[in-house]
Order: sequence, then structure tokens, then C-alpha cells
Amino acid sequence: MSEKRRGPHEGGRALFVATLLCVLACLPASIGRASADASNAVFSRIGENAPEPWAFLKQCIEAKGYSMSTYQGETTLEKHVEKVNAINRTPAKIFLAVQLSKGEKTSAMVVMTDAKKKEGRFLTIDEIPGLFAEESQRLAADIAAPFKVKVEHLPLFPLLGVTMPGAFVRIEYKEGEMEDAVQRLCDGVERYFTERMSR
Repeated sequence: MSEKRRGPHEGGRALFVATLLCVLACLPASIGRASADASNAVFSRIGENAPEPWAFLKQCIEAKGYSMSTYQGETTLEKHVEKVNAINRTPAKIFLAVQLSKGEKTSAMVVMTDAKKKEGRFLTIDEIPGLFAEESQRLAADIAAPFKVKVEHLPLFPLLGVTMPGAFVRIEYKEGEMEDAVQRLCDGVERYFTERMSR
């Protein structure tokens, strides 16, 4: 979930990648995307693929009238950057990194980035999420509400370079409670889009 510490030998490569991505922070690109489908969401699948809950999630989101696309989350910076470049070219309005797994009890954790908003036209890859911190807080709060949990603030590797509001959601569900847990996530997404359209 959180960004791994990079060793000194990786510093130059990370800086190069960050420099390449700094153009993603240009606000006109984000504004240009605002006229596209307001209900499109990108889900980054964290961890192992769990076909049943992910199929139910897609069914649930689409039943509410929204569209979603799914990407497998990456663990290396280079592959992550490739995925992010593709994601940022979509008309998506939100990005959710989601981990769905079976456990001994049903629980949820909702996290938003701890990146702060910085001024300037060019930002590093880890500063970009700060541009969307206010809207990410709204998104995370709306998703946390059905689970009755508080939003946590941590550095999030999956959100590096993503030019839209985003959050990380980890859901564990015990046998027989998968659909209820996933339904709550869908309810949170619907709540966010409903409130967003009313503002």
C-alpha cells in the first residue's frame, strides 16, 4: 500500500521518471477531461485477482449506471508509470486502488494520500496527488461512510502520478458476506458521484 523506500542507486532513475511525469500535473489537461463522462471510474486491482468479488463489483457499479475500467496494480515504479500514463488518458473522474480478499472477519480500511498541495506548474510524481487532495478527501469520506470507518492518511504508491481524485480501499470479507461488503463500496462510489453532480 505505501511506497517502498528506494535505495541510493535508484535515486537517479526515480528522478528521471518523475521529470517525465511532471507534465501530468498541468491543470489544463485535467480541465480538458472534465467535459467527459462524469461517472467513469478506474479501479486498480491490488494483490491477487479474486474473480468472484471483482465480477460482482463490476455488476454492482454498472447497475448503478456508472462505467468502470480495471487495471492490475503494479509493484515496480517503471511498470506503474506505464499504467498511470494510460489511466490519465482515460475520461475517468476517480481512481480507486482496491484490495478484495477473504478473511476471518469483515472489515474495511479507506486511505487517502498524505501528499500536500504544492504550487507550481511542474511537480514530481509524488507531489501530483496533492493537487487533488481536497476532492480525494471527499471521495474517501463517501466510501468510508457505509463501512462506518475513519479515513486514514498515508503515502500511497498506487496514486503516484494519477491526475484525478483517488483513494485506497482494502476490504476483507468473511464467508457469506462478500456481496454485502462490495455493495457498501458501490454505495460509497454512488454517493460521491451523486454529491459531485449536485455541487
